Amino acid sequence: MRQYRMKSLLSPLFAGFLGMACGGAEESPPSPSSPTLGVQESALCSAVSVTSLTLTGASTYQGELAGNGTWAVSTFSNAVRLEYYLDGVMFAYEERPGHSGLFYFSRNGVSCDVLHPLQVKAFPMIIDSNGVRTTCVTGSRTLSKDDLGESCSGYLPCDRCHIGGSFTGRSAQEMAGHCPQSALDGPSMMKLLERISH
Repeated sequence: MRQYRMKSLLSPLFAGFLGMACGGAEESPPSPSSPTLGVQESALCSAVSVTSLTLTGASTYQGELAGNGTWAVSTFSNAVRLEYYLDGVMFAYEERPGHSGLFYFSRNGVSCDVLHPLQVKAFPMIIDSNGVRTTCVTGSRTLSKDDLGESCSGYLPCDRCHIGGSFTGRSAQEMAGHCPQSALDGPSMMKLLERISH
């Protein structure tokens, strides 16, 4: 009876030694969890950049701002996001596929007799085969032009030039001389004269 009891106690011990001696499988440590989306994106974005951003031209005419330029991105990027800011406020954005190209922008209602700062910001993008778009903040570029504007003297319609009072104290003839003849139709001339008389 004692021998049976001893055998039953030693059996688990020998089984353990036998497993170790024969190279029994140890428990493998848990595999590391996949990185968070932010880490994946930052790893993806570390290899891309906007390599070139140029403003070919930008100007205002009769209250409309317009301009154009070129862009290019690095090898592992295949698109760009462009943002357009006037007076520190974004008025438009777009995404353009490819490794380089042209951009254009325009905006109406830009006030005259004021200098407006313009900014164009470009961010490299990666668009995968499933259409998933990643816009990278790192590797971006910004260009600025701080002196966009025009005199109200060439602004149409003519009567709008004089709302700000930039021609106060001048005669009707002097004021009319600053306006294109096409703007001096009957109603516009009447409005102009009304402003002078007040």
